[in-house]
Amino acid sequence: MLTAGMAAGAQDSITLVDCHQLAVENAPRLLDRQVLREMGELNLKQAGAMWYPNLEINGKVSYQSDVVEVALTDPTIPVSFPKVPHDQYGLNLDLKQTLYDGGLTRSKKSLEEARTAADLQQVEVDLHQLKNRVNQYFFGILLLQENLRNLDIHRATLDSRKSAVATAVREGAMLPSEMQVIEVEILRIRQSEVEVKARRKAFLEALNILCGTSYADSDVFVLPRSGLAEDKGLNRPEYVLFDLKEASLEAGKELISKKRMPVLFAFGQTGYGNPGYNMLSSQWDFYYMVGAGLTWNLWDWNTTNREREKVEKQQQVLLNKRGAFDREIQTKLVQEKAKIDQYRESRDLEEQMLELRESITKTAAASLENGTITATDYITELNKESLVRISLTSHEILLNQAITNYLTIQGNL
Repeated sequence: MLTAGMAAGAQDSITLVDCHQLAVENAPRLLDRQVLREMGELNLKQAGAMWYPNLEINGKVSYQSDVVEVALTDPTIPVSFPKVPHDQYGLNLDLKQTLYDGGLTRSKKSLEEARTAADLQQVEVDLHQLKNRVNQYFFGILLLQENLRNLDIHRATLDSRKSAVATAVREGAMLPSEMQVIEVEILRIRQSEVEVKARRKAFLEALNILCGTSYADSDVFVLPRSGLAEDKGLNRPEYVLFDLKEASLEAGKELISKKRMPVLFAFGQTGYGNPGYNMLSSQWDFYYMVGAGLTWNLWDWNTTNREREKVEKQQQVLLNKRGAFDREIQTKLVQEKAKIDQYRESRDLEEQMLELRESITKTAAASLENGTITATDYITELNKESLVRISLTSHEILLNQAITNYLTIQGNL
């Protein structure tokens, strides 16, 4: 019965998959993908910058109160030594080029790549969480949409019954009060329709904001036919994120170990000053120097070991978070599975109840036309049928919602 009610709008139907896709495409978080990639590229370039030559210009102007003086006490030796100037001037260009860093730069790049991958996966996790909100609005709209359809069936039945009662009233077979009972019930149904339409509109507007769409009240939403025939296991994006964060921490540990490696570099200096490298000269002169150097931190007071231990603690925290997430997912799956079993059993029973209720209402309608029961008696039976129909369609929708939630929790939708 539910499928038939939906088929009328199948041409311009709106599916849950469409809403999921539109919600992701309209999410502001989606724009972070490109930003994070660009940030990752900048960080990689920054990490590799230490292999570029380092150029510095520096200058100095100074005056010394005392300078080195060389004097002979023997006047018979005709030798004089130049005097070191008190004022000194210099402008230098210094160059330094790394030749070997023990893999430090490579480790920095690996760490930045791992961090970028984890940040990008966090975006996927956030986007996946949108599906839960879409599910809530989508099935809320479906439930209210079917309630409207059932109310319309109820009202149409009363309208047809109203015509028969009106004829009986004109012929004097029924009292006018019987007609009034039916008219009051029709008004009550119209009031219910107003309330249901208002609630459906609220859900629809919320879904439009989330998906960036402009769905109208006349649009028909199609019930997804999900199944659990094949259990594909857990496929949540959070598990990929846990793996990438673990890889990032491992890259951090590798970088820590590389900080203790020796660094070999070449250097050079050229400049113009007074004095130059010859401190005993008082002339302006050009000068230069080239060479190589080595730095190796042999002892860092256990700083490296403490940093590595901190990373290991972070890995343990990450492992605990993964365990807590596993437990949370399993708990949610158990709850949804219980709902699936409940709604499926309720639906099957209500299908049988509806068949019986339709037969009872049909008999009551014949009795009303024959004048053996009142309109109030008939409406009582009709309302019972309507309640069973609403409950049946509600459980059908709730069953599919529970299956959809189950698949979403697994990460397979």
